[in-house]
This record gives sequence, structure tokens and C-alpha cells, in this order.
Amino acid sequence: MGNWLSTTSRVLVAAATGLGKTNTAIALGMRISAGLDFLHWKGTRPSRVLYIDGEMSSRLLRQRLLDEAQRAGQDPAGFYGLSHEDIPNFKPLNTPEGQACIEKIVKSIGGIDLLMADSVMCLLAGDMKDEEPWSQTMPWIRSLTKRCIGQLWLHHTGHDETKGYGTKTREWQMDTVLHLETARRDDTDVSFNLTFRKARERTPATRFDFQDVRVALVNDCWEHQLTDSRRPQSIRPQTAKALDALTNVIATDQAVALSGGRRSAKAEDWKAECVHMGLIDTEAKAHSARTLFSKFRRELVAANRIACEGDFSWLIR
Repeated sequence: MGNWLSTTSRVLVAAATGLGKTNTAIALGMRISAGLDFLHWKGTRPSRVLYIDGEMSSRLLRQRLLDEAQRAGQDPAGFYGLSHEDIPNFKPLNTPEGQACIEKIVKSIGGIDLLMADSVMCLLAGDMKDEEPWSQTMPWIRSLTKRCIGQLWLHHTGHDETKGYGTKTREWQMDTVLHLETARRDDTDVSFNLTFRKARERTPATRFDFQDVRVALVNDCWEHQLTDSRRPQSIRPQTAKALDALTNVIATDQAVALSGGRRSAKAEDWKAECVHMGLIDTEAKAHSARTLFSKFRRELVAANRIACEGDFSWLIR
């Protein structure tokens, strides 16, 4: 899903009880399995997803799956929902027996690309304040990564809703840590701000996928609004003119539409506009022109004015 979740990603999602993390995770998993986009993230290919629920009754899980399949417009063949009630004498996932049980299920469905575990407190045994339950799980987590099985672990906050409950060491070997915070709305019970607290795979080129986003489920439809709070930094006057050149290109029919409603410009079109504005001279000083254009691009990315991906650049609003 976008650039933040792949078959080698280890992701931890923390949120207060009742905020909507389960509904969101199911929606995410179903769209990943179907290869569809979700929120501002672009789907890539249909994948096999195993969703393990340790909290709800199998009846309620089934209802939530049916509801989300209706929202998605399909029931993806690659999405497998597993309730703890489906397995008699279900064993915790920080035990050899529990891990062996899941491995048997994974083998029976022909392998998976993503495992989603809901939630840490319900699927592991022991005191979540201590490091031991998670340390007992880490060898299995690492083995899943080696086999290119991405993972998303859902977790609760405690009385302090600004952080996940218990030991901080749980985040140490995660690539990404997401946090959901309440954003109340009168027209829905599912509304929150999603923030990337840790993003090991974020780069200037993939920044768009790691922006903060406000999410809500309204009238049975998922809505989102990017809310990245990072303030743009000041830039040199010459770099500001290069930004104007990019803005000019994006405002014309040379703009290229990317996922998430982004209007972008190809590097060659942006560079041509810089030449037109007298910022660089590609004929008299070709090497210097390339160096200066690259400098403009780096400075604008560092100042949080633009984002880039490959040959394309776009404005950050």
C-alpha cells in the first residue's frame, strides 16, 4: 500500500479503545488484498492477507467483514478473516503452539503477503508492561519478514492515550509506528487523526505517503484529508523563483495527474520553464545547469515545499 507498507514492513498501530482502528485495519486489508487504493495511498497488486482477530466474537467479526466488503464494492478472494473463536483452545502468539497454529493456516491457504494481528493485548499472553511477551514473539516476527510476509500489529493505548500501552521496546524493531488520535465529528463515531510516529522507510521521494491524515467513516464511506503540520522552511530568493517555475508548469496542460489527486510536473518540463525564466542556461553551461537544477530540487524538498517521486515533482499544500 503506497510506499509505507510492503511485504517486508513491520508496522505497529496504536489507538484508544473504540476509536475505529479495527474498522480501519479491515478496510486497509481488504483493499490491499484487492489491489485497490485506500485513502491517499496507491494500491499495487492483489495480495493475500490474513487478518487475525483476538477481540470480537466471530459473529461480530463476520458482520464487520460483510460491511466493509460492501463499502469496497467487492469481497476480495485474497482476504482471510480468522477469529480466535474459530480455533478451539486458541494459543497465544508468543507461544510455539500459537505460532505453529498460524503457520499451519498460512500453509493451508497457499501463503500470504501480509499478516494483520488485532490486537497485541488479546493475541499475546503476559503483562503488556513487561518486555517478555513481545521478546518471545520477535523471533517469529523476524522469520515472517525473512519470508517476505509484511505485518501490521494493532495495539491499545492506556490511560495515557498519547502512546501505546506498556513497554516502549515494542517499537524498537518496527519499521513504522502509527498513532490514531481522536478528532471528534458530530456526523460519525469513527473519526481520527493518523500520525506516523516512526517512519524508517520515509525518504524525500516518498514523503507524500507518510503525511498525517484525518480519517472519518461518514455515511458508510471513507473520507480523508491530509493534515501534515510540518511548516515550510524559508528558502533563498533564487530557489523561490524555481518554485514559481514548477507552479507555472503544474498550472498548464503539461501537468501529469498522479494518485491522490496530485498534479505534478516532469523534470524536463520544470527545467525548461527554469530556462525560460532565465534561472539556468542549459546551452552555455550544461553541467552547471544540471547542478543548479538539482540544488533547487533538493532545497525545496528539504524546506517541505515540494515532494518528488522519480521524474515527477509536486507542491505540498
